[in-house]
Amino acid sequence: MRLKDKVAIITGGSRGIGFATADKFLKEGATVVLAASSKESADTAVDKLKEKYPNAIVAGISPNLASMES
Repeated sequence: MRLKDKVAIITGGSRGIGFATADKFLKEGATVVLAASSKESADTAVDKLKEKYPNAIVAGISPNLASMES
């Protein structure tokens, strides 16, 4: 629980290295926000992580970085 009370925002968190990083941070007790290119991929990643870490705090977002309004 080295990352307890810490919050990590992980870009590219729905797959690959980003997903593996989110997994490790959750294992260490962090709260994690995943940023992904689509809501569907963010939701899928969050569901997988919540299944593995049911007491973890994890959320997914899909910001449009090309738009200041998003």
